[in-house]
Amino acid sequence: CGFLYVLIVAVLVDVSNAFSNAPIAHRCQRHTDVSVISQAPIKVDSSCFVLCSSFFDSFEDFKDEDDNDEDDDDEDDEDDEYADMDQQSIAAFRSKMGSLFDEGSEEETSSVDELINYARSQSGGAKKEEVVKDWATPTDTIKPGVVLLANPDAFCELPDSSKPSVSPDPSLLSKYGLVRPPPRDLGPDRQADLLPVIVVVEQDQFTTKGVLLNRRTGYLLGDLHEGDGPEQILEKFCIQPLWFGGTDNSASGLDMLHRCETVQGATKITDDGMFWGGDPSQAQEAMEDPSLGRIVTGFDFKFFVQNTQWLTKSLEQQYDDDIWIPSKVSAEVLFKSRDRMGTQKAKPLWTEVMELMGGEYQDMKDSFYEI
Repeated sequence: CGFLYVLIVAVLVDVSNAFSNAPIAHRCQRHTDVSVISQAPIKVDSSCFVLCSSFFDSFEDFKDEDDNDEDDDDEDDEDDEYADMDQQSIAAFRSKMGSLFDEGSEEETSSVDELINYARSQSGGAKKEEVVKDWATPTDTIKPGVVLLANPDAFCELPDSSKPSVSPDPSLLSKYGLVRPPPRDLGPDRQADLLPVIVVVEQDQFTTKGVLLNRRTGYLLGDLHEGDGPEQILEKFCIQPLWFGGTDNSASGLDMLHRCETVQGATKITDDGMFWGGDPSQAQEAMEDPSLGRIVTGFDFKFFVQNTQWLTKSLEQQYDDDIWIPSKVSAEVLFKSRDRMGTQKAKPLWTEVMELMGGEYQDMKDSFYEI
């Protein structure tokens, strides 16, 4: 028994020495793989005790249990230190943001977007002016690119007009696809949608040509192709509406108004990049030209059958008779989709252009809608 007691004491002493003599760095090392052996095995009576690194996870120094509390306090101190740093950073950020505002101001920003917009407004020369895409201005010149808006006094029966009530000339109405004046019971929007809006596309000394911008045929381009030949199918334009350009059928095939400068044979008619003419088949390739600098889609094209023509002197006389209101209109407005989207009501082209021109034209539009 005495020998056994001595043997047990020796084993306990060896184990204690093994713990205390282990390298500090090794004792602090943390492995998740318990198969890693961090200390040589100690054999006692053919029994093997293996000290694995995972075992050291429970120990730092073999002292009193109060040491763990001290370690926890140290960690808490570090957390507090980081918290203080975070609070200091937040305070510094708020101080910087506060310098953007006038001292004593009681206004508060209600969103991040408002703060960003305010900061941009204070940037002085760094502020980039927003480009206005929807615009229209009156003009007294009729040339390619100019849009002619019908004067309601010439096309409608307006009993409350300041001018004497006179029925519109039937020949004038029929030239633009109307069999009678737009009925008042349709409502002002629908009636405004029937007022002719024409863009002038060609002009010489004797004749002027234009196309109606607000007359749809009810067909899509894909409806026109019955043959199987690939040359007859305009795949990229199949869902585009086909527009009725007027009552003159001197043109053969399709006419095309678009915003793609790489279409061969097209003529630029406005400064903001509206073109007339070109080959629709070649336009499918032209719209993918990398030199364009922007994405061009089928919605940048309008296709027409037939057109509207005048003798140039006759059109000038109509202008003098206040039948037309000439204007310059941005391509963004002319190519804007006016299909109904859900419950959103599309604004007629005539209405939008009159509003954009403002002044007396806005007043004319308002009077038309109030009757």
